[in-house]
Amino acid sequence: MFRFEQFSPNLECGTDELRSKRKVEIEPIDYRGLMRRARVTDQTAIDSLFLDSRITAPQHSAGESLLDVMVRSGASPRSSDPSGTNFGTLRDAERAMSSRIMVASGAYRALARSGQDSERITIIVVAHNVTVSGDMLVLLREGLNALVTYFGTGGARDPRTIA
Repeated sequence: MFRFEQFSPNLECGTDELRSKRKVEIEPIDYRGLMRRARVTDQTAIDSLFLDSRITAPQHSAGESLLDVMVRSGASPRSSDPSGTNFGTLRDAERAMSSRIMVASGAYRALARSGQDSERITIIVVAHNVTVSGDMLVLLREGLNALVTYFGTGGARDPRTIA
């Protein structure tokens, strides 16, 4: 890496953790290449479906909201950074666990109303980043539509179409 790249205010490279988990490419914004940005080129499964217009913006937002709820509930790890770990007493851990589980209970109930298969596929695609194939897309859309109602993301618009 050149010195001007290291100290350039126009270059956002992302964190070491992001670069270790995702493919980040540096691309020029202007024609001379002075202004650059970092772009993640391998998206999550739900991002790829949205970028390919296979799911709508409200469905994508609902999927992201479900992932956020799952992370806050402890079902999916946010980071492997040990400095983010909180060491407290056992009593604090018991209270924290019950409140963390309750964070996701409403979303899971709303998702369960879409049907058992839709619920299973939606959780698998959102949480485990599984590529959608065959009729999984229909079940995923049903699950995401139930979450659109729950999270209230029906007004989300595709930023690519806003002029």
